[in-house]
Amino acid sequence: MLELLQHLASIQPAVRLTTLRREDFTESALRELHTMACSLMAEDFAHFRVHAETNDRVHVFRHAETCAVVGFQFWGTAPMELPRSRAIIGGKLRVLPAFRNRGLHLISGLLFFLELKLEHPLTRYYRLSMASLFGFVSITEALAQYEVFDPRRGGGRGVTPEEQEALRTAFVALAGKSDFRVDEETGLIFVDIFMTEETLGQYPPGYFERSAARAYAAVNPDYRSNGCYVGFWFRFSPANLAAMTRAILRKLGRARARSASGRVTSVAS
Repeated sequence: MLELLQHLASIQPAVRLTTLRREDFTESALRELHTMACSLMAEDFAHFRVHAETNDRVHVFRHAETCAVVGFQFWGTAPMELPRSRAIIGGKLRVLPAFRNRGLHLISGLLFFLELKLEHPLTRYYRLSMASLFGFVSITEALAQYEVFDPRRGGGRGVTPEEQEALRTAFVALAGKSDFRVDEETGLIFVDIFMTEETLGQYPPGYFERSAARAYAAVNPDYRSNGCYVGFWFRFSPANLAAMTRAILRKLGRARARSASGRVTSVAS
């Protein structure tokens, strides 16, 4: 993990990761994050704060020289109705376009998981997320296996009925903490956050043709205007941990090559 962070710091412009725990969520700290978030997707501060305060900590990515916020990822955990199991909750993820494709969110996720495993080595963790199109694509493309949340499923495809019911309960509880609503028929989660045309316009048409983007659109065809996110989850299996590590190394390698050549990062790459 330390090696990955060292690779991250070697790419120009350099980025450093800092952690804010729940007790450090002051109004000034949250407003700084909110201001950055609104440059990508419009959201009321009161709504932003409600969501933030359901989390245990946030990883903040800052420009190493200016200290300006260039991204963040909120994290929390929640109980599950399964023996020795907890859910890792991937909260709000925002990264400025110029700092994307460095694997920041993947590094953050691995760091949080490893911290938890050091504290509770016998606990089994499930990663749950309610994601916009962009969050969904950026995470699932780095995984070997994942499942879209469907409250109507009763098990199957390697998921027991007990697991499925525990996941349904966990997603409904997670949504409720942020005043989100789960549609029990479709599984879509109304979050009352709407994409701006400016954000959509940053991505070329080919981005929306990626297999992960098409999978998202198949579940949430009106994602551009309905204020809904898609829920998905995965286990921290050896296959997924290996896939995430490979994805991080691949992204860092490409970012270092672009940095050395002076090329600008594409938001869609």
